[in-house]
Amino acid sequence: MSRLHPFTLLAIAGALPALAWILAAPVGGGWTATVALALTLTPGASPRVTSTGSSPGWRTGLVVLRTAVLTVAPFWLFLLLLHDVPTTIAIGLRITTMVASFVWLVAYLLAATLSAVPLLKARAQRIVEAQRCRGLSPRGGIGARLRALRALALPLVLSALHEVDERALALETRGLVPGIRRTPLAPPPDPAVERAVRWVLLLACLFALVRRFVVPGFS
Repeated sequence: MSRLHPFTLLAIAGALPALAWILAAPVGGGWTATVALALTLTPGASPRVTSTGSSPGWRTGLVVLRTAVLTVAPFWLFLLLLHDVPTTIAIGLRITTMVASFVWLVAYLLAATLSAVPLLKARAQRIVEAQRCRGLSPRGGIGARLRALRALALPLVLSALHEVDERALALETRGLVPGIRRTPLAPPPDPAVERAVRWVLLLACLFALVRRFVVPGFS
């Protein structure tokens, strides 16, 4: 899935929830939820059997699938408490499609954000050790700990902002400024098959939408 063009990923993530709400429930929501949950197993490397068991692609896909299931579980419980079983299934399958369609895209953003946590932790440890060398101990009562926390927070935030400023200057020297057309060194390939798939998804959504309003009983 990660080898696809970004526009193809966005088309899939937008078409599946749209079809889930347009097509008749629960059949439409069931099919779209099945496809969306199956797609959560595909990010990263292609799944293949190795001597140690599942490949890194399968492990990454299982983590994304678990995230989708745990995210959608409270919605199912909430719907089951408020509605009858048919309504819960109809709405729950559509919500499952929405969550599963976007979770394998958001997972990369979350991973990029969480990757900064170890860096900040290591930087905070260095600041604490430097302050201990200067006689500032975080031990003691609540007041002493609060003062130590304030002394830690200020240099930690300032150092993080300084690093952000350095990265912004580095990006600016590489031409990433507003008003300049970017020329990527290695643009992602956009084969004709993927462009055709995007058009098929768009036409399928339009056809299902028109059919729902034109054909009686298609809802």
